[in-house]
Formats: sequence, C-alpha cells, structure tokens
Amino acid sequence: MNYLKDINVADKHNKNDLLLYLILFIGTAFRLFHFFYDRSLWMDEVYLSTSLVKMDYKELLSQPLYYQQKAPIGFLMLVKLIVNLFGNKEIYLRIIPLISGTAAMFLFVPVARHFLNRQGVYAAVAIIAFSPALIFHSVEIKQYSTELLGTILSYKAFIHYKSLNNDRSYLKSRVIWGVIGSIIIWFSYSSIFILAGIAIGLSIQQLILRKWSTFFLNAIPFSIWGLSFCINYFIFTHKHAESEWIAYWFRSYDNFMPLFPSSISEFLWFPMNLYRMMDYPLGLLWNFNAISDNQATNMILKMPFIGIIFLFSGLYVLLKHFKTNSFVLITPIFLMLIASGLELYPLTERFWVFISPVFIIFIALGFQCISNLIESVKVSILFYVLIIAGPLIQSIQSVLKPQTFYVHKKSFQREAISYVNNQFKTGDMVYVYWNNLPGYRLYKEMYNYKFKAVEGQDVRQKSTDFHSYMNHLKPDFEQLNSASRIWVIYNNQFLTDIGDKLDDPAWYYKSGEIPPLQLIKEFSKQCKTEQRFKSRDVTVYLLEWKSQSHKRL
Repeated sequence: MNYLKDINVADKHNKNDLLLYLILFIGTAFRLFHFFYDRSLWMDEVYLSTSLVKMDYKELLSQPLYYQQKAPIGFLMLVKLIVNLFGNKEIYLRIIPLISGTAAMFLFVPVARHFLNRQGVYAAVAIIAFSPALIFHSVEIKQYSTELLGTILSYKAFIHYKSLNNDRSYLKSRVIWGVIGSIIIWFSYSSIFILAGIAIGLSIQQLILRKWSTFFLNAIPFSIWGLSFCINYFIFTHKHAESEWIAYWFRSYDNFMPLFPSSISEFLWFPMNLYRMMDYPLGLLWNFNAISDNQATNMILKMPFIGIIFLFSGLYVLLKHFKTNSFVLITPIFLMLIASGLELYPLTERFWVFISPVFIIFIALGFQCISNLIESVKVSILFYVLIIAGPLIQSIQSVLKPQTFYVHKKSFQREAISYVNNQFKTGDMVYVYWNNLPGYRLYKEMYNYKFKAVEGQDVRQKSTDFHSYMNHLKPDFEQLNSASRIWVIYNNQFLTDIGDKLDDPAWYYKSGEIPPLQLIKEFSKQCKTEQRFKSRDVTVYLLEWKSQSHKRL
C-alpha cells in the first residue's frame, strides 16, 4: 500500500471537510466554556500569577520569579501586556493560554495532513481537540498550551521549508526558517527538543543519502536556532534554571526516567508512565468506565490497550515506510528521554503536553493503517469511536459537571476569601495560616479586599513539637486578642512550602490529621466555632470568644 499517495490525495479532498470543522468547533466550544466558567486559580497558577501581577516588565526580564517559578520570557511578556491592557483578574490572565491552546488545535490540522491520510486526520485532530488535559491547559495560567503551540509551529515550519531542496535560490527561505524557529524558542522552553530533533533527524538522513548541498543549506536555519537558544539562555533562562530543590522534588516522585534501570521498579517506570501518558495528556483512558474498587480491574476497564496498540502500530509503520518522518518525529522523544534521565526534564502530567502531538500522530497513523488493512467501513468507524470515546466523554462530563474537571487541580481560593470578605464586620480580624499566604496575597492584590489579615509565620523549622510550635506563634496570636471575632484561613491540600523537603520536619507531619487542625485546637481553648466554610483545598473558620472577659490566646 502506498501510504504517501494516500496522504497526498487525502489532502486535496480534505480542505472543506464538514466533519473536521465540526471537531474543531466542538473543541473550541469546550475551551471557551471553561474560559468563561472562570474558575478560581489553583496554587500552581497562584505561584506564577503572583509574578505577573506584582512585577513590571523590567523585573520580569531581570529578576527571578516568585516561588521559584519558571516560564519563557516571551510568554511572560505577552501575559503581562494583557494584564496591563485589561486588568489582573483570572479571566484576563488566561487569554494567552486560551489563544495558544485554540491556535494549536487549528494549526495541528495541516501538520496532521502532512503525516496522515483522511482517516488519520480525523483521529488526530479529534484527540487534540477533545483531550481533557489539553482543554484544561488552554484555560490555565501556565505556559503549557504555549509549549504545545511551539511544537506544532515547529513542525508546520518543517513541513513548509523541508520541501525546498538544494536550490541555492532558496537561501532566503532557509534564513526565514531559521528566524521562525529562533522566535519560537523565546516562547517555549521545550521547543528546543523539537527543533533539535528536526535538525538532527534531517541531518542524519541527508548524511546517509549523501545530500551534501542540502545538508549545508540546512545548517543555516539550524545554526540560527542554536544561536537564539544560547542568547535566550544566557540572558534570561539561566536565572530560571532548575534548582536543586526542584530536582529533589521530582526525583522523590520518580518523575525522572531511569537512565540505566537496574531494578524491577525502575524497569516498571516505562510501562507505568506510558499508561499515565495515555490518560494525561492524551485523555484516551476511559476514566468514566472505572467502576471497580480493585485498582488492577480499573486499569483494565479504562481500556488503555486501545491507544497503546494503535501507538505501537503507528510507530512500526512510520519506521518501515516513512524514513524522513520517523527521524524528525522520533528524535525529539529520544532527546526528551535523555534529558529526563539526566534529571534535566521531569516527565509527569503537564510535562508531556508539548510532545503530545507526536504521540497523537503515531496513534492516528496506527489507526489509519489498521483500518486500511481491514478494509471495512464499519470496523473503521468502530475503531474511531473507540479512540475518541475517552477524551470526548470526559470533556462532555467536564461541561456538565465543571466542579469535577481535574478535581485534583480544582481550587476555591477566591470563593473562600470572598466568603470572609462578604461577612467581615468591624472589629473582626483575619488570620491566614502560612500555607495559604500565596493565595491570600495574590487575591488581595486582585480584588482589594476590605480586610487586612494577620499573616501567619512559618515557624516549623525552629520548633520541636506542636507545643513549642504554638509558643513560637504567640506573637501572631497576640495581634488577635483585641478582635471581636477571628477568621482563620488555611489550606488543607498544600501542606508544604516551596523549598521544603518531604515530611520535614517529621514531628509536624507525623500526626494522623492535617497540621493546621492543631492550630484550630489551640484557638478552641478560648474560642468557639461560629461558622465554617470547607472546600477541597481551603477551609475557613469563624471563631468567637467563649468569654469576653478572658480574651487571650
């Protein structure tokens, strides 16, 4: 079967495809729904948004970001521009991610058409349009949808310029290709994997085929990319380079690939992370089908083998029939894995987002080739339904029940602090426990609340147990003694701080309940609970004195 011919014919007749437009329309609608739903920022967004709200352009260019955050300088500048134009509310902070995520979906169409026939394009575009994770990152104030867009733009430029062979009249086009790639680098950290993979993949192929003139012409854009990366790194990125604490954190959760696996658990890292990638960011697992209390049974019910079978089938066909494509698609994966093995790039959830278009192409290629071999329209439709069922049903559920959309990233920061603000009375005082200070400080800047809170100290490291811990907090408590009522806000999900080691200090984490409850117990000696607002991540207590004549904490 001549797959290249199939692809070219498909391109000619796929320009006005109503089904493709419908897929793109639905994908856009999912993104717009969650954008206008305007959920509260979760803590990861709070960390980055703090810099975008509090720092000016010069500070963003020259200083490390708050909370050890990292983001490409181009992304930071764009979001800061939007904030300055429209304001610092959540919905405005998410405009650039929304534009990036939506543009990535549309620009993926010509990329998919290059690698796939009509059937494959339907599958690939549906996955990227309906994937819950890719929808989520399109409305998250982080750089991951821009990283995704960087990958797709890199491949789109490759498709356009790689066809310009060794004619020296195309020198200008090679320079333009170099400039395009060099700009992408400033908006996407991970684009270096894609661009370097394209450069290495094409160079290897040209050396094997002894296409010397093409090899040297392509050295022009590749050199421009390398120069742009070096300038960007030494002027800006080096100040955001991974800290030892960040490496420690990801190492503790086995987010780095074992470079030389030497144990069963290290070998199991590969199938386990393949399974997880099928779920996040591809969204191919049938999470709606997990109805058993047994974890192993649920893993089977989630139907991971559907995507995995198509993935390896597509990889086999790619290696056998499309040598050029295999070089430029597979090499970035190898570079990413090597970087992970060297503990330079973690691989978990959001860090797979940028490379997801490559795996989607593999899966769609496997789907189209198996469908062509069977030569049955009904079977092809069945396979298509099996592929898109996971992402589509989950994304529909996210619209019907948005409060459950990636619940582990669902936050109620705004709701909790607004609850306090709406019921705050003259004479009240608010105490924010140290583990929710990032959220409070950011939202105070954004919404100008009528109260000013007592900001709790983090005295864990100079305490030896909860008794000494409470003694060290007495300066905080003394500020509250004159209050008629006390509001206490704490986070019951984020129990550590940036720079912390796991469960350190041990005495603080060894009890069977979340540590902030020890604070409530201390307050309850002199106060009674009048109201409580409890959400998944933020809890609020309104406390009143048991006796007005003995108001002292």
